[in-house]
This record gives sequence, C-alpha cells and structure tokens, in this order.
Amino acid sequence: MPLLADKRPRYTPVDCYDEGVDTKSTDSEPNFVWRRRFYILLAFSISIILLVVGAVAYRLSRLTCPSLTPGAEMPYSPAPLKYVNKYFTGDPDTPKFMGQPRPELDQAWHDLLTGTLIRYTREELLQAGNATSVKHKDGGYKRLKQYLHPDYYYSHEDQNWDELYSHVDHCLESIRQELLCNADVNVYTLKWTPHSRFKPTVKVPQPHACVDWKALHGWMQGRASRLEDMVGPPESLYEGKGP
Repeated sequence: MPLLADKRPRYTPVDCYDEGVDTKSTDSEPNFVWRRRFYILLAFSISIILLVVGAVAYRLSRLTCPSLTPGAEMPYSPAPLKYVNKYFTGDPDTPKFMGQPRPELDQAWHDLLTGTLIRYTREELLQAGNATSVKHKDGGYKRLKQYLHPDYYYSHEDQNWDELYSHVDHCLESIRQELLCNADVNVYTLKWTPHSRFKPTVKVPQPHACVDWKALHGWMQGRASRLEDMVGPPESLYEGKGP
C-alpha cells in the first residue's frame, strides 16, 4: 500500500526583525535601575540616622532626671527646675551645718533660708491654686538642729516648751512625709572596711539626681519678699473674737 503524503500544515518561524521590532534594550532600563538603587540607598541612610538619634536620646535619658513623674500629675510651679548629678559624700558645705552651735553654723542656716518668702504674679497664683514656699522643710531642719541644743538657743528667753515641742513634732512629721514622697531609689551596696569586723560600710556607687540648688536659690532670692510687704488680714476675719 502506498504511503499517504503528510498533509499537516508546515510553518516557518517569522523573524522578529520582519515585524520591525527592535530587540535591543531601550534607554529607560538604565534609568530604572539607577532609581531603584537610589531609593535603596536612601532608605538605608534614613534607617542609620534614626538608629543614631535613638541611641543618643536613650543615652541622654539615662543621664538626666525625667521632667514628669509617671502615674502622677506634677503640680505647677514657676520655679526653673533643672537637675544635676552629685554624690552626697564630699559636700564642701557639710562641715558648716554639723557640730556644736557656733556663729558659723547659725550663719550657714541663715544664708540657706534666705528667699523663703517668694513673690508670685496673679497669673502664677491662679495657675498654682496656692502660694507656698519651696523652703519650708529647710526651716524645719533648722528648728530640729536648735532643739538639739536648748541651752544654747533657748536658755536666754522665756520659752514655752510645750509650744516648742509641738513645733518640733510637726517638723518631724513633715520631714517623714517628705521622705516618703521623695523616696531615694538609688542603689546602695555594702563593703567591708578595716573599721569594723561586724558592721560593713554603706557604699553609694551611683550619683544622685538632684535639683540644681544653686540655680534654684538664685531664682528664689531674685523674687524674695519681706514680711513687711505682706498685705494684712481683713478686720472681718477677727470680728467678735476679741483682741
């Protein structure tokens, strides 16, 4: 039997050049690659900058005292508070406030308590809702120091001892509340020294974060007032209460 001829259609590939299509790369491809590399480099640079800024901010937050107390509303005060780090040991003023009564000690307390009465503007008082002194507790410390030496401070006058005791008791209670309000959370450690086999010495490895007292005291003294400047109470307050 004779073989039948294969009648399936035959196709010949058409060269793309016949259709007028340019197979070479267009000019837009290099521009696309350049833009992609640019955006990658830009994103990388921004990430590095944010990382450095975050590290610096964290470092500064570790070196400075926070301006707000977490979980509590800070009371308003016009006082320009700033904080510094310092150790309690080695304070050059310590000898002036310690020891037996003497003129140097009395002068040190007098200088410390200058600026107790502070002038506020009407707007500041309305915003604060109260007018108080930032140095009330220091006055209590001075009273306690004097109470330790009654023969020196009170022997020359007709002192009401019950009133004095009540005042000192009030000072102690105020200091107790102040200490609880501003609890010291510094880390204290113990170390052995030659002074004792049974009682180690307290060591403070970290500086405290303290209010810059010199700056604050200067502000207080600039606003200091006198008792003579105070407006007296209205007479209606004492009507029917005698002299």
